[in-house]
Amino acid sequence: MKFLISAAGTGGHVFPALEFGRECIKNDHEVLWIGTKTGIENRVLPQKIELLTIPMKGFRGKNLIFKITSLIGLIASIFKSIFYIQSNNIDYIVCFGGYISLPVGLSAWICRKPLFLHEQNAIMGTSNKMLKKFSEIIFLGFSINEPISKKMMLVGNPIQQLKSSSFINLNHEPIRIYITGGSQGSEFINKNIPIALNQLNIPLEVKHQSGNGKSLGIKELYSSNISIEVEEFYDLPHEVILWSDFIISRAGALSLSEAISLRRGSLMIPLPSAIDNHQLFNAKYISDLDMGLIHTELESVESLSKKLNHIIEQKLYLKWSETESNLDHFQAAVTMLSSILKF
Repeated sequence: MKFLISAAGTGGHVFPALEFGRECIKNDHEVLWIGTKTGIENRVLPQKIELLTIPMKGFRGKNLIFKITSLIGLIASIFKSIFYIQSNNIDYIVCFGGYISLPVGLSAWICRKPLFLHEQNAIMGTSNKMLKKFSEIIFLGFSINEPISKKMMLVGNPIQQLKSSSFINLNHEPIRIYITGGSQGSEFINKNIPIALNQLNIPLEVKHQSGNGKSLGIKELYSSNISIEVEEFYDLPHEVILWSDFIISRAGALSLSEAISLRRGSLMIPLPSAIDNHQLFNAKYISDLDMGLIHTELESVESLSKKLNHIIEQKLYLKWSETESNLDHFQAAVTMLSSILKF
C-alpha cells in the first residue's frame, strides 16, 4: 500500500508522523511525505521516505496581507496535492495537524481517498477541526476537552519504542533535573529557572537544553552548588529524560508523551502564545493524571521556587515514577496502522 503523510514545521507534528512512517515501512508499505521546503522535515526524514513540498504557510494571527498571501498559497497547495495524490496512486492519506494538513486533507476528499487524522494535543487544532467531517478516523494523542465521537480513537502519540528495562528509576543524590524549552528554546525558562533553583540552596545536577543559538550566558546564571551542563539541543532526549528524576519543560504534546511513557513527571510551564492555548490543556491533562504540576508565566519566580521545593521535599518525583499512563504511546503507530488497513 502507498501512504501519503502530511506534517511540517515543528517537531511536535513531524516526529509523531515520522514514527508512524517508520512503522509503515517496517511493514513493507511505501511512504511519501508532503511538507515544506523550510521545515524540520527536510532534516529528519530517512531516504526511504520521499519528501514532496507545497507552498502552504500558516495564517492564524497574521496581518491581512499575509493572510491573503496564505490564501493564495492554500489554493496552489490544493492543486499541487491533488497532483501528488493522483500521480502516485496513493491508497491512504494521514495528516498530523498543523496548517499543512488543510490543503492535503481537502485534496484527499476531492480525490475520494481515505483520510485519517492524528491530533497530538488535548484540544483539537484548527485544521483537524475543519477536516474531521471528511475523515475516516481521528486518532487522539491525549483525551480532548470535547465529547468523543464515534470517529475518534484514543491511541496516544507515536514515539520511539524503548526497552522496558530503561524505565528503572533511581533515587539520585543529588537530585537530577532535565530542563528544556524545546528545540527552539524558551527565554522564560532560560532566564527564570536558574534563579528559582538557586533559591533552593541545595546541591543539584542539571542538564539544561537552551534551544538553538541560545546557550550563551546560561551556565553563569547557576550557583556554584549546582552541577550544570548546557546544550543547545540533545539529539537523544529520551536518554536525558531517563537520566533525570524529573523534568522542567513547556507543555508540548510530544515532550509530555515521552516523559510520562518513561515514568518521569514534570513541572510544566505552558507557552502562553500557543495557538488555542493548547499547551495549557496538555498540562492540565498531565496534572489530572497526577504526573506533574503547572506553573504559568503570570506567577512569580518565588512561586516557581516554592513549587520546585515542594517537588523535592515531598519527593513527588518518586511518586510520579510509579504512576503508569493509561495510554501506551509506544504502541500508537502500530495501533494506527492496523486500524487504517481495515479500511
